[in-house]
Amino acid sequence: MLLRTLDLARWRVFTGLRAAALVFLCGAGYCQPEASPQKFEVASVKPSRPGAKGAFDISPSGTVNLNTTVRSLILMAYQIQDYRLAGGPKWLDSDYYYIAAKPPSGPIPSEQSTRTNQTSERLRYLLAERFQLAVHHETRNLHEYVLVVAKSGPRLKEMANDAANFRLSLGKGKIATRGGAKIGMLVNVLANTLHYPVVDKTGLDRYYDIQLNYSVDESLPDAGPSIFAALEEQLGLKLEARKGPIDVVVIDRVERPSED
Repeated sequence: MLLRTLDLARWRVFTGLRAAALVFLCGAGYCQPEASPQKFEVASVKPSRPGAKGAFDISPSGTVNLNTTVRSLILMAYQIQDYRLAGGPKWLDSDYYYIAAKPPSGPIPSEQSTRTNQTSERLRYLLAERFQLAVHHETRNLHEYVLVVAKSGPRLKEMANDAANFRLSLGKGKIATRGGAKIGMLVNVLANTLHYPVVDKTGLDRYYDIQLNYSVDESLPDAGPSIFAALEEQLGLKLEARKGPIDVVVIDRVERPSED
């Protein structure tokens, strides 16, 4: 009887300690349920004409209308440039698909980065579900550029964050924004233009009006400044070359989607 009483007492102490630990962990935020993945409420994926061009629009609300390749979708989903994607079949670049997708209703985040992250996560879910995409990450040593403030100092005009009216215009030798943009946006555009990684080391964390005009062919008569010279002359920024470890997304599996 005495042994039974001691065993019961030990069990009660153990149970009490376990409950206390659970209360502590939950109170500290460790027992919060995992957030549901961001995904589109409705999504349509349809093949389009080979080599077709056209719709390419992502609204501030997260509604997507894209006529593009699967490679472009993967780049948007993982927020990477082309040089950071490895593997995959040739049809990733040749097959076009029309993607029409709508996010769940709800408030639109005011931060541009939050909206971008939500759309990227929804695209990753769509690619895994409809294209059976599976990837892994590797670190590779690649050439890259570092964006720094030039000795003359930055020549950027600060802007208010106007998310509702934000627009990015890209043309031949032109980068222009409306509504204020972070330096991170410029870094992504530069990386896509130069086909090399670009790392932001400017320390500039406000929203800015970015207007950059440069020559895409310096051999032409009356050619304007190169993109390197234009950055320094027009924005007070400078690109420095170096080599460093880069995270690369490697495609393990991808399939053509089934018809809607």
